[in-house]
Amino acid sequence: MSGDGHIVSPGEGPDGVEGLRTGLRAALEGLGVEADVTISEDEEDTLVAVVEGPGAQRLIEDGGEVLDALQHLGGRLLGPSSDGRRRRVVVDAAGYRDRRAEALRGLAALAAEEALEHGEEIELDAMTPQDRRIVHMALQDRLDIVTRSEGEEPRRRIIVEPAE
Repeated sequence: MSGDGHIVSPGEGPDGVEGLRTGLRAALEGLGVEADVTISEDEEDTLVAVVEGPGAQRLIEDGGEVLDALQHLGGRLLGPSSDGRRRRVVVDAAGYRDRRAEALRGLAALAAEEALEHGEEIELDAMTPQDRRIVHMALQDRLDIVTRSEGEEPRRRIIVEPAE
C-alpha cells in the first residue's frame, strides 16, 4: 500500500494500479467530470475503483453506460499481472453498483416466480456480463430453477426456467 492508503501493485500492467488510477482520472477529466478515484482490493482479489466527487452522478446516467465503459477501460489499463493473469476491475460511482445488484437480484427472484407460476421460460432483457453474473448467482442455489445465457454480445440475455 502506498502512503495515502491506495494499493500499489507494480507487477500489473506497465504502471500497475497507479497507472489505472491515472488513466481513470484522465478519462474523467476528458469527460469533464470533477471527481477523485480511490482504489481498493476486495476479498475476491478484484480491484474496486470508486469515483467520488460532484460529477460522479453523471457517470450513472443512461443505465450506467459511461460507468461500464470506464470499467472496461480500467481493465485494459491495468493489463495482465506478472504471472499473465488479468485481475477483475470494478468501477463504481455514487453507490450505483450496489443498487444495481440489489435491483437485479429482485428481478431474478421475480423472473423465477413467474417461470414457476406459468411453467415456462422467462427471457430477460439483454445485460452486460457483470449483470448476467449477478442474476445467475442470485438463482444458483435454487433447485426449482435453472438459468442460461443466450445470444451474442451485446444482446446476450438470460433465460430463467423451471428445472425439470
